[in-house]
Amino acid sequence: MDVAVEDTPFSISIIDRDFMNDTGAKTLQDALLYSSGVHAAAFGLDTRLDSANIRGINPSFYLDGLRQVYGSYNSVRTNIYALESVEVLKGPSSVLYGQGELGGIVNSVSKLPKDEQQGEIWAQYGSFNRKQIAFDITGPATEDGTLLYRVVGLQRDSETQVDYVDDDGFLIAPSLTWKPTEDTDFTLLFNRQRNTGQVSAQFLPQSVTLDSTGPFGRVSSDTFAGEPGWDKYDREKTEVTLIANHRLDENWKVSTTARYTESSTSTREIWAAIGSPVSADGTIGRTAFTSDKETRVFNLDARLEGQFDIGLTKHNFLVGVDRQDATADEDNRASVSIPTAFNIYNPQYGQVDISSIGLNPVDQNDSEIRQVGVYVADHMEIGPVVVSTAFRRDWAKSILHKVSGANLTSDEIVNTGRIGAMYRFENGFSPYASYAEAFNMNLGNDGTGAGNALEPTTGVQREYGFKYLSDDKSFGVTAAYFDITQQNRIVQADTPGGLKQTAATIDGWELQINKRWKQFETQFAYTDLHADNGETGERIAAVAEKIASWWNKYYFATNWRVGAGVRYIGDNVGYDYGNGAAPDIPSVTLYDAMLGYTYKNWDLSLDAKNLTDNEYVSWCRGEGRDCGFGERRNVTANVRYHF
Repeated sequence: MDVAVEDTPFSISIIDRDFMNDTGAKTLQDALLYSSGVHAAAFGLDTRLDSANIRGINPSFYLDGLRQVYGSYNSVRTNIYALESVEVLKGPSSVLYGQGELGGIVNSVSKLPKDEQQGEIWAQYGSFNRKQIAFDITGPATEDGTLLYRVVGLQRDSETQVDYVDDDGFLIAPSLTWKPTEDTDFTLLFNRQRNTGQVSAQFLPQSVTLDSTGPFGRVSSDTFAGEPGWDKYDREKTEVTLIANHRLDENWKVSTTARYTESSTSTREIWAAIGSPVSADGTIGRTAFTSDKETRVFNLDARLEGQFDIGLTKHNFLVGVDRQDATADEDNRASVSIPTAFNIYNPQYGQVDISSIGLNPVDQNDSEIRQVGVYVADHMEIGPVVVSTAFRRDWAKSILHKVSGANLTSDEIVNTGRIGAMYRFENGFSPYASYAEAFNMNLGNDGTGAGNALEPTTGVQREYGFKYLSDDKSFGVTAAYFDITQQNRIVQADTPGGLKQTAATIDGWELQINKRWKQFETQFAYTDLHADNGETGERIAAVAEKIASWWNKYYFATNWRVGAGVRYIGDNVGYDYGNGAAPDIPSVTLYDAMLGYTYKNWDLSLDAKNLTDNEYVSWCRGEGRDCGFGERRNVTANVRYHF
């Protein structure tokens, strides 16, 4: 809706392209590191996906207003070089965006054609032999400007902090905008991505990571438990998006966004046997795992938006319909113990013949989601008072196509809504309160032998807060208290890739402060929450309940600029798999920095994450089971030429 963020009675953060460049963000989870209410990179370095939780809950990931991520291990993560900005909508937003998680939505905004000729070429070299070249060119394709183009491309060849684990990537994203009239435009965006490499998570035992109680102490974060030449995690995506806008008159317009996506992954991985002890000589068993997944998604959203007045009230009105169709197939799945012992302290590779261990991969149950929703929203202003309401009705079906036996079908007709009120004082201070509901169909099954279909995730949130924006917009503050109740929350099960569902109750508060003063910019974020399992009362796993960050940037008159940040991630707990215990993962403080220089069309920069190279554990699965390391120091040098 065409409403300023400061006038909405809901929490919203926007991360722009400049901030992503300044902080050296390489992934979507990197871009979220300095946002309040967000615990980004909760699973540390990860070549599989972007991990984050908003207010203790995994968010739904959207692209250009349409849901993008369905299921897990089944698609290539979004390359953020193809993005103009990232919007973080905190709390339930599924009323307007279709199915969405209770904690919030991360909506990425694609780079689209511009009407002025411009572009850049970018070369990067960094830690772990990271080599990357990229370009972004846009402008008018015809003299009259009725046809605009943009082409974004990237090629990456990179190792990671884990031995024998690569993270190579390819992106090409051409787009074309046609403006037949001043009131009408059509944009066609094509996105092709391919990433090759291995899984960075090695599922190493707790005794040799978190506890350091193994026979020879702790192993290094570069430890690779797989087999070079056999392990792989290759993923690719082909995506076509159509965006159409037509202005009916000065107050009303219609818009449609449609996207079709095909993605696939091929996983071959060997990891340390989860839950097995490390022997006195440093050896442990291993597990070989295979899986191939394919996902096909069609999304459509059409809406009518208008502005009108009734008496003393001003309205921004929206009505729309959306559709989601997603199918996920999995085959070649196998998980077999390897009989040959493996020394976790002194890895010797090539000691096992994978072809002789009897993998015998089999087909898995396939999943399908079909959903149609209609929604209506009204943002009403009566002088300084804002009342924002929305209502939605969904007809949704989840189908589990079983390999054997009858299919499982879940039909849902669900109503969700939200309402918020705000009072805007003349001094820029605006207190607000809101109530919102969420509903989200889940693609996949629970990963158990029974292969039961996942139930929809639902919940409600109450939020109370205030926003402040100075007259010159150089100083902004957002503070909020939230209270969340969630049903059928998805969490990890015993087997990697397996899932189970539970309940959650979460309450807490968050604070975001942004200040710009001449050549100096600063932003501070703090989150303090309590997240408990609604069934057992135990603390929710993999959620840091206290998070703080502070980023600063200063421009020198000599074309130099410098940036520095600090991030505090509070302690969290591992998953409890029924043994009544979960490991405690201690808090960590990390430091980031940036140095840049601009000369004519050239921009040179150096950025660093985890500047002190703190080797820390970021997650554990359960007491006596497996853990994973956070991201080590990562430094990259960048050369950009703008034209």
